[in-house]
Amino acid sequence: MRKIWSLILILSVTVNFFAVSCSKNIKNNKTAKVVEEINVNEDPAVIKEDESKKDVDILNEIKNEEQIEEPKEINGFVLLKEMDKDFVIDLRYATENNFTNQKIYPNDICVLRKDTAIKLVKANEEFKKLGYRIKIWDAYRPVYVQRIFWNIVKDSRFVANPDNGGSIHNKGCAVDITLVDKEGKELVMPSSFDDFSEKAYRGNTNMSDEAKSNMTILTNIMVQSGFKIINTEWWHFDDTDSGKYNIEDVDLNLFLN
Repeated sequence: MRKIWSLILILSVTVNFFAVSCSKNIKNNKTAKVVEEINVNEDPAVIKEDESKKDVDILNEIKNEEQIEEPKEINGFVLLKEMDKDFVIDLRYATENNFTNQKIYPNDICVLRKDTAIKLVKANEEFKKLGYRIKIWDAYRPVYVQRIFWNIVKDSRFVANPDNGGSIHNKGCAVDITLVDKEGKELVMPSSFDDFSEKAYRGNTNMSDEAKSNMTILTNIMVQSGFKIINTEWWHFDDTDSGKYNIEDVDLNLFLN
């Protein structure tokens, strides 16, 4: 009888051990399967990080698109303030603060040929590295304005005859500029704007050392950026590619829309 009970006890222990072992194996297999599925389908944390990265990439794409947005262009002309907001624009002929003592332009819309504007943006970037910015006194000049100037001055050293080829300004390929510092103060230059005397000459031997130094900085960067000078006006620069363009009359009011 004792042998029978001993056999039953041994058999019971064996069955229980087998059952526990099977249960552990099943549990281990399930755990292994879950780990395998995570490895195959990616960690949820990694997925979340990737989705977040995609959102950042999309935002960057939007920002890049905003930065390279094309400016409004009419007949090859563009608004300078849409090319670079760091220009200081003070169109003298849109005020009475000019040699005519009268307002010539109906508004202060400052435009240039697009390629000329791109060169000017390049120059402004170089000036900003030195702590300066370009201040624009004149850019594209309609032909009717050129005629007004000629009727007042009639001196080809300072004003181009509209009936004899006109001005590079009339092509939208010339600018009259100076430099300002970080506070917006104009740098000392050889003369004031539209000074129709030898003070405005680049070869003026009576200019101060400070004026000569500032004029040299202005000239060097503008020339490096694709412009050329004239000797009678330190502030005037022509696009070296101006020969590709014709004189045009552009309605500046179109840029208001």
